Amino acid sequence: LPTAKPPPLGAPQQAQPAPLHPPIIPQQPFTRQAPPTPAPSIVTPQVIPPNEPAAITRLRGLFDAQTRLSYATAQALDGAGEQVRMTGVVLERPGKRATIDEVTLGGLRTDGVAEAVLRGFATTEDGTTVRIGLIRLAGLSVQRDAPGTPPTPEQVRVDSLRVENVASSGGASFRLALVELEGWAAGQPSRLLIQGFESQDVGDAMVRGVRIARVAASGMDFARTLGAVIRGERVPSLVGRVAIELTGLDLLGAGTTMVGGIAETRIDGDVTRADGSGTGTLAMRGIRVAPVAAFGEWLTRFGYQDVQGEITARTAHDAATGRVEIQDLTIGARDVGTLTFSLTMDGLSSERVQAQDFSQARLIAAALGYADASLFRRFIAMQAAQTRTPEAQLREQFAGMAGGALSQPGAVALDPIREAVLSFIRGQAQSVMIRVDPPQPIGLEQMQQVPPSPAEMQRVLGITATAR
Repeated sequence: LPTAKPPPLGAPQQAQPAPLHPPIIPQQPFTRQAPPTPAPSIVTPQVIPPNEPAAITRLRGLFDAQTRLSYATAQALDGAGEQVRMTGVVLERPGKRATIDEVTLGGLRTDGVAEAVLRGFATTEDGTTVRIGLIRLAGLSVQRDAPGTPPTPEQVRVDSLRVENVASSGGASFRLALVELEGWAAGQPSRLLIQGFESQDVGDAMVRGVRIARVAASGMDFARTLGAVIRGERVPSLVGRVAIELTGLDLLGAGTTMVGGIAETRIDGDVTRADGSGTGTLAMRGIRVAPVAAFGEWLTRFGYQDVQGEITARTAHDAATGRVEIQDLTIGARDVGTLTFSLTMDGLSSERVQAQDFSQARLIAAALGYADASLFRRFIAMQAAQTRTPEAQLREQFAGMAGGALSQPGAVALDPIREAVLSFIRGQAQSVMIRVDPPQPIGLEQMQQVPPSPAEMQRVLGITATAR
């Protein structure tokens, strides 16, 4: 079989554990490559070289009868032939072919391997070509319910996995500099690192490409989580700290034009009980929205070149009572304004949320606020120019409409709400906060039965408002 020229043989190097956060691996510019022609159906019998090392013979036994393994050279690295290096490796099935420049195996078993290193992997299937510079796998063990059955994610254990320089072209084109996984085992926290992802064939919509500099996650039980998702079960939780971090997310339009992105996203959680109870924080910083087709007319109309901002929030969850708190969710946009939101509910247990059953959910409190930086002033100025109406007169017109909607004979409780809204519309205040504090927790079905009257809504929901 034609194979790549093997590298010079030399003494094997002891594999060193890779650091969790290595630098991004330099890559060549993203280019399409013509996929190799798939191999025809295998008709010649398999030829097994004489005196083959024991590890290679054991490797053959792991493949089915339709898979053929061949290689250019093989070298036993120990006296028993359990440690072996192969070059020019070819794996074939009818209509499919994969090549590997070099394979090093150590401690191969029928249920796993102590260490495997693959360099220069390439394969083509269904018009998509995948090339991988390096795969290093250590501490793999696989359990099965019965021979020949696929294992569940919980039945797989991996001490560490490192994949470098992945490039796919054809049907799905992307490249990936590095993937590292440590501690994949059911019931234990794992760590995942992804660096240098880029895809330029997302679709024909507004976003056509994605770049991600780095994704890191730790503290989650990936094995049991994936198994639960596959089976549609509730995702289990590990007690302890959980962290997810994403940096350098760029959304690309045609060519390399950036249409938006997020400089940094971080999610931190402190799980205090196995039922998922705990607290968490969210921070998304360096958000940028460019004037693309969906937002360009709106941005231009209000005089913005782009929008930059951030989102932060704090949350708390008690699984026993189903109490959920969203504390100080803040969405801020530079030179636009800041929207704040908070919510407290109960009756939202994990089982009910997964079943989409909100019949027992009750509202305890909520608040919504807005602080204007310049958006409302720009809106008033734009409307005044279009209608050729002085801004002060236009504000009074809006104030009259809002005041009429918030007025009702004898409903004195509406007066503070109306005055707060009117002071914001007239420009006397820059921010307004509306709070909902019902005298007692109220269910969603009860809220739908509240009469559509401002006074009744204020009484049942305990609505108040303040302006500053």
